[in-house]
Amino acid sequence: MSKHRDRQFFIARSVFGLAAAFLVGLVMWIAIRAGGPASADENPVMVQPSAGLRAAESTTLPLVTGPPSAVASPSSSVSVSPSASPSTSPSASAAASATPSKSASPTPSKTSKSASPTPARTSPSPAAPKDLSATYGTSASWADGFIATVKVTNTGTTAHDFTVTLSYPSGAGVSVRGAWNGSASGSGNQITLRGNSLAPGRSITVGFQASKGAKDQVKPSGCTVGGGSCQVS
Repeated sequence: MSKHRDRQFFIARSVFGLAAAFLVGLVMWIAIRAGGPASADENPVMVQPSAGLRAAESTTLPLVTGPPSAVASPSSSVSVSPSASPSTSPSASAAASATPSKSASPTPSKTSKSASPTPARTSPSPAAPKDLSATYGTSASWADGFIATVKVTNTGTTAHDFTVTLSYPSGAGVSVRGAWNGSASGSGNQITLRGNSLAPGRSITVGFQASKGAKDQVKPSGCTVGGGSCQVS
């Protein structure tokens, strides 16, 4: 039993010694590799174990005297960058969009504008003979013309349109050239003056210019105003 234990102890010691020798050799080899590559004629250095370890090795395991296998350093892998694959741009689709036909919008029918009824114009009531009066006068006279005025007065209570008719002697040859505050028309021996809506209690003076054929001053031989009185001064 004691011999068996001694044998186991010896075997364990031998294994540990071998492991220690291997570690020492590995450290030395790494140191040599770090210092630089060995020349071709140089032999690798082998570290011998101690005497006790050699005795154990001779009885148990044969000592490997060959040089340690060189550990090949990993070759630097060259990474090849993938070639840039040219991306083919998609061809532009030449689908020509058809121009939509211009739809003619129907022209709305013109709605005839209904004519609004014109309010009936309330004409003033015809003047009674007593509501209107007129006075004729000559403002200026020269060889072939003159200027005359007629003052019309509404003495009634409502507004009235008025018409003044002047009659001249034959051969006077009068002809209206213009008028103001009313309208004037006529030629030969008669002139008519008209005015609209003379308010009650108001007066208006209608004037006109006329040419004449007589050399002397001419005056009307008759004067009427809506059936009322008319004086010639």
